[in-house]
Amino acid sequence: MRFNLAELGEYLRIAVEALGRYRLRTSLSVLGVVLGVAAVIAMMSVSEGAAREALTQVESLGIDNLVARTTGGLTEAGVMRRSLTAADTERVAGLVPTVQVSSPVVARYVSIGRGGSFETAPVLGVRAPYEAILRLKLERGRFLSLTDEQTVARTCVLGALRARKLFGYRDPLGEHVRVAQDYYQVVGVLREQGLDPQAGGSMAWHNVNQTTFVPLPTLTGRTLALAPEQPVDEIWLQVADGERAQELGVVFGRALAQTHHADEFLIVVPRELLAQRYRTQRTFSVVVGSVAVLALLVGGIGIMNIMLTSVVERTREIGVRRTSGARRRDITMQFLIETLLMTVSGGIAGIVVGAVVSVGISTYAGWATHVSPTAVLLAFAVSFVVGLVFGLYPAMKAAALEPVDAMRYE
Repeated sequence: MRFNLAELGEYLRIAVEALGRYRLRTSLSVLGVVLGVAAVIAMMSVSEGAAREALTQVESLGIDNLVARTTGGLTEAGVMRRSLTAADTERVAGLVPTVQVSSPVVARYVSIGRGGSFETAPVLGVRAPYEAILRLKLERGRFLSLTDEQTVARTCVLGALRARKLFGYRDPLGEHVRVAQDYYQVVGVLREQGLDPQAGGSMAWHNVNQTTFVPLPTLTGRTLALAPEQPVDEIWLQVADGERAQELGVVFGRALAQTHHADEFLIVVPRELLAQRYRTQRTFSVVVGSVAVLALLVGGIGIMNIMLTSVVERTREIGVRRTSGARRRDITMQFLIETLLMTVSGGIAGIVVGAVVSVGISTYAGWATHVSPTAVLLAFAVSFVVGLVFGLYPAMKAAALEPVDAMRYE
């Protein structure tokens, strides 16, 4: 079945004229498709935003990293749990295969500021390899060095937002900030990390942008050479084979279990966290996607109902066109194009509404959203298919009317 441009133009003209006669009814019919497509766009934007945020958070932890965190507190028997120690870091690094670098971490929340402005903020005591483990990027200056650690130097590296809060847009290198009761010299400033610099994230529990990094011995007041058994909050390992991270995490746990009870530490595998987040996200997408599909089906059924009513109301018009020389395919195309105009225009409006809704979700709910070209194309394709499927039967029913019977219809 072939049509030239002139025929298509005529079909469009007739369809637009017919839909214009019943503007309110047409608008209400299109509304169902608008809401369905908007739901699809909003759902996919939230899903895509969550996927990007999850990936960013895991990348901030390091997809080839393993982390052991001390649980602290008391056991069920009321006995104080032992903390992980700095010595555990060197020991397990030699037991876990393919470990490249490692670092113990001590986390504190202390008063930080300069002049008369202070606030409680996170401070991490780390060793020099921590820069490589988290793949930290420096905006200016340098990271903590082995010399800083050995000399127990009061030096610090500021996260991007921490530097901005303390110094505005001035260059802080060489300046001093007060951390707890001591003054530290700023030797480096990190580049902003992640999609949302303000958010720490549910997986990246250390917000690098807000953190101040200092040499671990300086924060604890004891060198690792003299006090290797000093307690630490975390042990970070970077492995060469990220694909085996889950397997190596088991080895990591067994190595720590040689000197600690299983309830004294928690092994975190960022790659596994990402897989869990994706599984949860898929469930969310299926549930919300089902609601969106139902909305589109309801909209399509509503349009089919309107088109069937339109066929009955315009039976005499169809008879006049048939007796004037219109073929069955002309009638079919006329009604099919009317349906497609409603669903496609509803789809375009729904894409716009869905994009606005996704911006609103991001602005007011604080969720990360992203309207991808794939979502737009899918929504447009779905609206076209809905028009095709639900418009075909009314169009064929209109074309099947006999001219004589149609002319006699009152």
